Amino acid sequence: MVDALPGRVSTDRPARPPRAGRSATVLLAVLGVTYWAAHTMLRPLIGPYVLADGGSEQQASLALASFAILPTLLAIPLGALTDRWGVRSLLVGGGATMAVGGGVLLLPLGLAGVVASQAVIGVGTLAVWVSLQTVATLPQAADEPPRSRNARLATFSLFLAAGQAIGPALGTGVAEVGGYAASFALYTALSLVLVGLGLAVRVQRPVRPAVPVPVLRSFRDAGAMMRVPAVATTLAVSFTALVVLDIRTAYHPLVLGQAGVPQWQVGLLLSVAAAAAFVSRPFFPVAMARLRESTTVGLVLVVSSVSVVAVAFVPPQPWLLCALAAVNGFALGFAQPLTLALMADHTPADRRGLASGLRSTANRGAQLANPAAFGLLSGVLPLVGAFGVVGGALLVTSVLSTWALRRTARAAPEPALTARR
Repeated sequence: MVDALPGRVSTDRPARPPRAGRSATVLLAVLGVTYWAAHTMLRPLIGPYVLADGGSEQQASLALASFAILPTLLAIPLGALTDRWGVRSLLVGGGATMAVGGGVLLLPLGLAGVVASQAVIGVGTLAVWVSLQTVATLPQAADEPPRSRNARLATFSLFLAAGQAIGPALGTGVAEVGGYAASFALYTALSLVLVGLGLAVRVQRPVRPAVPVPVLRSFRDAGAMMRVPAVATTLAVSFTALVVLDIRTAYHPLVLGQAGVPQWQVGLLLSVAAAAAFVSRPFFPVAMARLRESTTVGLVLVVSSVSVVAVAFVPPQPWLLCALAAVNGFALGFAQPLTLALMADHTPADRRGLASGLRSTANRGAQLANPAAFGLLSGVLPLVGAFGVVGGALLVTSVLSTWALRRTARAAPEPALTARR
C-alpha cells in the first residue's frame, strides 16, 4: 500500500513495513511542523502589510484572495499528479515555489508584488499540502481498522498543530522587532528548509500507468467522485472549516487592529488558538468512537463558527479574546483529522491523491471566497457588519452539512456501523 513517505501506491498487494518506519515518521512530523509554521506565519501579515503600505481594506482582501485563485484551479490536477509521480516531486517542487513567492515579497513592487507573491505561494503551499495529506490518509495495512486510522490521523494532525501554534507568534513577533521584511525573509528560509527535507525523503520510483492521465480527465474523475453524497458533504465540511480558520488568521488581525489591539497580542491570540487545537487532537479518536460523525461535525462547525465571529462583537478585553481563541482552536482542531477521516472512508486508496486534490480545491476555494465576501461586504458595511453576515452564512452551512451527513448515514446504516468497530 504505502512505503515510508510513499512515492507509490499499489492497489494489488500490501506493502511490506518500511525498515526505517520510525525515521520516516519523524521526517513526516518535521515536514508538517515546518510547513505549517511557514504557512501560518505569513498569512496574518498580508492584510496589515497592505494597510501599512497605504492600501485599503478592499486591496487587502484582493491580496488575500490572490493566494487561492490558482490553487483552486490546479488542486485537482496536482492531486492526480501525486498519484502518478509520488509525493517527493510535489514536496520539493512545492517548497521551491513557496521560496520563490517569499522572494517576491522582499522586492519593492507594491500591491502588484504582494498579489503576485500570494498567487505563487498559494500554488507552492498547495503542492506540499496535497502530498502531506495523501501520505496521512493512505492505510498502513490492508486490514487497518478505522479506529487505528483515526488515531494515526490525530497523531499526524498533532504535529501539524504544533506548526500552526508556532507560526503566528513567530511571524508577528519577528515583524514587531525587525519589520515585515524580516518576517518575509524568515518565511523564505523556512520554505528552503522544506526543499531540503523533501530531498531527504527516500522513496521508490512510482509505478507509472501505461497511458498518461490527461489534465482534463482528472477533472472528470473528480466530478465523478463528487457525485458520491458523502464525498460532497465532506468537501462542504472542509470548506466551512477553512473559512473559519481563514477568518481567524487573516481577518482577526484586521478587526482587532482597528480596535487598538497591538500586533504582538494578535499573534499571541492566534498562537493560543493553535495551541488549543494541538491539545484537542488526542480527543479526536475518542469522539469518533463515541459520537456519530454528523454529531461531531455539527459540534465542530457550530462552536468554531460562533466563537470566531464573536471576536468582532465583544469588548477587546485580553481575557475574553483569549477565551474565545481557546474555544475556537479546540473546536477547529477536530476539523482537519475529521475531514481526512471522512475522505479516507469514502475514497479508494489508489485515488487518494486525487481526493486530496479535491479536498484542497474546497479549501482553497474557501480562502478565495472568504476574502471576496469580506471585500464586497466591506464596501457597503463596516468590517464588523461583514463578520455578522459571513457568520450567519457559516451557521446555515454548518446545519446543512450536519443534516446531510446524518441522512447519508441513515441511507447506509450497516457500513456506518462497521466503520465504528
